[in-house]
Amino acid sequence: MKIVPKLTAALVAGTCIILGVNGCLRVRRERHYFEADRIRDHEMVGRSLVVAAAAIWKADGEAAAIQTIDAVSRHSKSVRIRWIPFEPGREAAAELGPAVARTLAAGEPVTFAGPVVGREALWKTYVPLDADGARRGVIELSEPPDTANRFLRNVVLETAAMTLALVIVSAALSFLMGQWLVGTPVRVLSEKARRIGRGDFSGPVELPQNDELTDLAREINSMSDRLVMTIDQLRHADRLATVGKLASGVAHELGTPLNVVGARARMIAAGETTPEESREYAGIVVGATDRMTATIRQLLQFARRSGPEKAPHDLRKLVENTVELLRPLAKQVRAELVVVASDGDITASVDAGQIQQVITNLVMNAIQAMPRGGGVELNLLRERVEPPDDVHRPEGEYLCVRVRDDGQGIAPENLPRIFEPFFTTKDVGAGTGLGLAVSYGIIRDHGGWIAVDSKIGAGATFSVYLPASPAP
Repeated sequence: MKIVPKLTAALVAGTCIILGVNGCLRVRRERHYFEADRIRDHEMVGRSLVVAAAAIWKADGEAAAIQTIDAVSRHSKSVRIRWIPFEPGREAAAELGPAVARTLAAGEPVTFAGPVVGREALWKTYVPLDADGARRGVIELSEPPDTANRFLRNVVLETAAMTLALVIVSAALSFLMGQWLVGTPVRVLSEKARRIGRGDFSGPVELPQNDELTDLAREINSMSDRLVMTIDQLRHADRLATVGKLASGVAHELGTPLNVVGARARMIAAGETTPEESREYAGIVVGATDRMTATIRQLLQFARRSGPEKAPHDLRKLVENTVELLRPLAKQVRAELVVVASDGDITASVDAGQIQQVITNLVMNAIQAMPRGGGVELNLLRERVEPPDDVHRPEGEYLCVRVRDDGQGIAPENLPRIFEPFFTTKDVGAGTGLGLAVSYGIIRDHGGWIAVDSKIGAGATFSVYLPASPAP
């Protein structure tokens, strides 16, 4: 569950609790007010009726007073009125109960919830009637709780409707405010983090508000800038490590032409050759020198540190030049390098030095996977494929450089980790664990990806995919 719905749910829950408690208190308060009003109304009606009945009793007698009470009872719609006479020799407690009798003995009216009649209780109010200086009886006013129930039901419905409306409004406002203040900035930061994870460090995060999330965005931008510099340093360090390995092979490879140059030069210097032989040997020296110069220049160019400069390059030529640079190392372990390129245009907008670094890393890994020798085949072709989900490019034609070796393969448990920085299965000192991680980052910078297929005992195949058109 995302953070905005969580915040909204928490706020709605808190609002419900507060409004629920307030609603219960309001219902109790309204019920108390209603009961007080009913008691006051009953007593006012009872007192008025007692005064009128006492006056009629004094003027016209008992019968006229009782008739007046009965007439009022017949015209009352909600309140039932009953006359209870005091009979000589009979205690009032027998009819009304001891508590009511004691209160009435003091001349005060009394109201209480009487016993259940049928299925409902009655509100009862007793008002004593005194006439001609004596207690003549009690006027009983009773009312079923229907009115109170209807009132309380209306109060509950009104409170529930108000609570529901407030909950909906608070939920809507909290959700909208959460999306504006938290949801949208978090989505922007998450997308930036995903792009950093894919190796895309472009586009700094800019948030309009000035809060903790803005501070986080600034830190992410700063971290992204530092990562760009760190990755560039790692790539250059990996390139220098590769150059060191290449240098050993190149040094061995330069031994033969240097011997040729030295021998021919000594013979010419000693005057042991005829003019025609001197010219022939000089040509041999020049040719050998040119080959050595080209090899050293290529090695220095590979080691030179420079920023990414994408331009259209023929991948076939890049791969062939790289393979020629690696042949001395391959010969040392009796490995054979073979380049197979399909017909047609295999031109891509790439940084030539970086792509050479990727091919070098993959081929050197293949050579190191075959300590007893074997074959390394490099295939260049066009393929129509669908990129992985995290590449975010459409299905279409891509240029593929596939490097296959005859080594022992990669263990299944190591496959998910081979592109992690500093992860290596080689012996200490045999590898830094940066080659594949750097290669992966370079290819992602070019809008492509690297796929791996390997089985134990059947070698490994690394497929480098690059966009046929320039990457955006």
